[in-house]
Amino acid sequence: MRARLIVGMVLALLLAGALPASARMMGAGGGAGGDMMGSGMHGAAPATGCSSMTGGPSAFGYDGPWISFALTHATVLDLTPDQVNSLTTLRDEFRKEAIRLGSEIRAAEAEVRRLYAQQPLDLQALESRVRAAAGIEADLELARVKTLVKGKALLTPEQQQKAGALARSMGWARGASMMGGPGR
Repeated sequence: MRARLIVGMVLALLLAGALPASARMMGAGGGAGGDMMGSGMHGAAPATGCSSMTGGPSAFGYDGPWISFALTHATVLDLTPDQVNSLTTLRDEFRKEAIRLGSEIRAAEAEVRRLYAQQPLDLQALESRVRAAAGIEADLELARVKTLVKGKALLTPEQQQKAGALARSMGWARGASMMGGPGR
């Protein structure tokens, strides 16, 4: 009985509490049609325990659709055509990877639900599948962060400062900026 309760709690955390990186990357609407790298369906910060990743959105920080933001404000940021093309390519490549990994996550979660419903419960198989699903979510989170780092590297320090200032002026960036300026 106690093992079933523990498994139930693990399953609930996996299915309800775990926020796949793809949800944050794709924006509030989720899916491939939303903004890339948004705050997520639930608005949750990453569950990494890393204080630099949980302070809320910051200019090209870990939360927020920063590449889409830069592309939307390309004129204000004085982005060159090459920068726009490179940022667009980064966003599109990430979307493809997010769709692929998101599909793997959904399949793993379906398998977890199937295993949980079996009688008798195979705790070892369930644990293995839960850990596999978490590993795929970690891969997705790392792909998202790597994409943000690459996007930031495409901008000059001045453009990075402009992006941070513009986002803060719009009430969009709360945390300290990875680009150097303080947050609110």
